[in-house]
Amino acid sequence: METVKILLVLCFILECCNCWINEFDGPLSYECLPGQELAQIVSRHNNYYEDRQWDFQCGNTGVLATSCKWTNNVNHYGKTINFNCASGGVIVGLRSYPNKKYQDRVFDVKCCYVKNPSKSCKWTGYVNSYDGWLQYYIPPYKYINGIYSKYSGYHRDRIFEFHECYLPK
Repeated sequence: METVKILLVLCFILECCNCWINEFDGPLSYECLPGQELAQIVSRHNNYYEDRQWDFQCGNTGVLATSCKWTNNVNHYGKTINFNCASGGVIVGLRSYPNKKYQDRVFDVKCCYVKNPSKSCKWTGYVNSYDGWLQYYIPPYKYINGIYSKYSGYHRDRIFEFHECYLPK
């Protein structure tokens, strides 16, 4: 019986500590501190809201990034995202705005110029399924340069893949 109580308390604590950047059907705005880039991307979908909540972690992998700017509206509601930061830059932030009519989001991406951009990059393949969890850790010695995402009107959700680039030596 005591074990059950401890497990219930742990579940409560873990749920309370599971912090999300945005509320369902609410705007999302996140950017890493200067000198950092995205290290982890986590998202969960909820069928009631037909929306996703997001969480991010940043880290310092050694990318020498400067001169950052936002690119607004990298997609339209219900349309594919096919975006790469210019000149091999690194993604350091995301914003998005939901629309109940389309049950989708429009995204803005913050990119920083990379002093020695990588020439060795590849797409990850999809890192989530429709209506499923997305939990993506950027591998050591890599950074994210792009996002590709397809929208499904049937699922009212998106699947994502990321363009990973090796850090230049």
